[in-house]
Amino acid sequence: MRLLKKFEDEARIEKKDGSILGPYKASFPGQTIFLLDEKADVEEGDVILRELPSGKDERCIVTEATFYKRGVAGMGPHYQIKYRKGGQSEMQKPGHTINIHGAQSVQVGDYNTQNIVNSFEALVKRIDSADLPAAQKEEAKGMLRKLLGHPAVVSVIGAAAGAIF
Repeated sequence: MRLLKKFEDEARIEKKDGSILGPYKASFPGQTIFLLDEKADVEEGDVILRELPSGKDERCIVTEATFYKRGVAGMGPHYQIKYRKGGQSEMQKPGHTINIHGAQSVQVGDYNTQNIVNSFEALVKRIDSADLPAAQKEEAKGMLRKLLGHPAVVSVIGAAAGAIF
């Protein structure tokens, strides 16, 4: 049996910018992926994608990519790729970004440490301590309560919206 016969798998390369290259002929025999294309653009940090029978992609994060100009047993020029399993696509990660600039300068996002609940609680306290008639304070808090109860707001900040009042 020729070694080239083992290159029946196809692999795609997901670059750091989310673009996908390939498919390329490949073999996944163990701890090393063999990529049989000397013009493949593969480097450390890229993700090798192999479609599984379920239709989902197996994701292998490249830890080392070495090009060999001469192969053995008729393999020809190829890459040998060391990898580790896993990794969710950057393109698949959910994310919300909300910027409200004003007294509290609220921001909400995946990599954000600010707490929106604290900001809204501070807003309620400022309304309560404002030099306004009680009716205006209640009207302002009612509008805020209505905003926080809106389905779009709840979908973005979740159950935290209900914890403010």
